[in-house]
Amino acid sequence: ICSLSGLCQHPRKCLVYRTMAPGFRTFGADCCKACPLALQCFAVALIASLPVACAFVLSGGSLLAALGAASLVILPRLLWRFGDSIDGALFMVALGIYWNLVYLVCFASPFLITACCYVSPWRCLPALGLYLAWTQSTRYELKDGLPWPWFARYEWGYHAFRHFVGLQLHLSDKLISLPKEKLAVLAVHPHGVASDFRILMDGILYEALPDRHVLTLAASVLFRLPLVRELSLWTRCIDASRPVAERALRRGHSLMVLPGGEREQIRTRFQKEEVFLPSMGFVKLALKEGAVLVPCYVFGCVDLYKTYSFLHGPREWLRKKFRVCVPLYSGSIGVLPRRVPLNVVCGAPLDIACATPGQPTDDEVSAACKTYVEALKQLFDTHKEEFGYGERELTVEYPELRRS
Repeated sequence: ICSLSGLCQHPRKCLVYRTMAPGFRTFGADCCKACPLALQCFAVALIASLPVACAFVLSGGSLLAALGAASLVILPRLLWRFGDSIDGALFMVALGIYWNLVYLVCFASPFLITACCYVSPWRCLPALGLYLAWTQSTRYELKDGLPWPWFARYEWGYHAFRHFVGLQLHLSDKLISLPKEKLAVLAVHPHGVASDFRILMDGILYEALPDRHVLTLAASVLFRLPLVRELSLWTRCIDASRPVAERALRRGHSLMVLPGGEREQIRTRFQKEEVFLPSMGFVKLALKEGAVLVPCYVFGCVDLYKTYSFLHGPREWLRKKFRVCVPLYSGSIGVLPRRVPLNVVCGAPLDIACATPGQPTDDEVSAACKTYVEALKQLFDTHKEEFGYGERELTVEYPELRRS
């Protein structure tokens, strides 16, 4: 795919790690090394706990069913090990099993737990009660999260997935050299139907921005799902509410946000470069707390999954009523995405001040939003050719344009 000169002839398909033009530094999956054996064992135990318990309970206490569930968790790690080829069929099969299993366990967990409590309440209800008591008493998502750098950087599934999509972060030198005392709000676009890249980025950010503690704002519903809650907290996610975000900035943390949220998520169309900003809240937050705004674009995000408009009306009603997004999409193997390289480009910080520090006016927020959108479009247009999207145009919809 790549020529001897090192220039990619088919950049949309090229998974070979590359370095961008001067002014940026590139960080890839190699920043995160192989998973230690101890973490491998813990990750297997964690991911297997729920499916094994559910298989055991729902099968009426069958050890064979429990062993079958456990084997699905262990099998991918036996099929592909660190250092093996990432181009063979075994790698695809291993990651396909792993990613589909994780998705099933994570997002079907409320239904699985409900079924288990119905079948065997005397076994399951006490355990569920203890778990709920712990989550409600700690509420890490309302504080500084529960970061676990070891897990975010080295876990087998994350490590394999980074190689699968050739994930690379391209950071502006100006962002890297930004004094650590200066707060930053990294706004990442587009959200995509799954935003799998977010959880994969965290491990690389420890290497890319070692002196900057970056927390990610995540939807509140994610912290109500067993296992999803833990995976989110360990990869530096906190609740996306305004008080929590303001508190995090005031405590010296930088933030990563996906401004499109569930409204952009459900509007995502296959191979359409579209950004939808439901509000200018992230811009106002940066102005109020004196943080710089960093426009970031994920090239390849809208090519990962084919999307479908079936039952869009009922799904949109569900989103509006309960703030729960149910996108319909398909990848290469179930919810394992198509193998498209992901390149996250983080541009130069925008230091936009307001006349009265900490008290931005509506006009100042509106002007800052326009400046931000122009910078985002310029970032896309500057780099789209490099990653093989030269023929595409980025459209951005935000409040000011919808009112006009």
